[in-house]
Amino acid sequence: MKVHKKEKGFTLIELMLVVAIILVLLGFLVPKFSGYQSKVRTAKAINTAKQLETAAMASYGNSDGKFDTADVQECLSKLTSAENPQVSAGDSDQFITISYKSDDKDYTLEINAQESSYKVKDGDKQVFPK
Repeated sequence: MKVHKKEKGFTLIELMLVVAIILVLLGFLVPKFSGYQSKVRTAKAINTAKQLETAAMASYGNSDGKFDTADVQECLSKLTSAENPQVSAGDSDQFITISYKSDDKDYTLEINAQESSYKVKDGDKQVFPK
């Protein structure tokens, strides 16, 4: 009588089935991660805009309730971590526009001190507030 000893381990079919299941599950997750990355970039741009707005309003308070572009530029460089923000004079001394980059994308921050509001734009599309 011969005794057949069964070898331990997985067959090739079983391993291929496990790999196929893992690939299908990854296929569901990959699009979610790209959507999350987009949301993270937008949140980072809005956070940078809030830092810029706070620094600009500090300058506004120091300049007797007016936006002075040179003073705003100085406050932005001292008080924020934004890379090379550019200040543009607005229609009045109560309005100012700041252009900045976040993750190699250009954004514009429009601050209206008279209405105590600000807007963040990505090109022509308003990002904050929605």
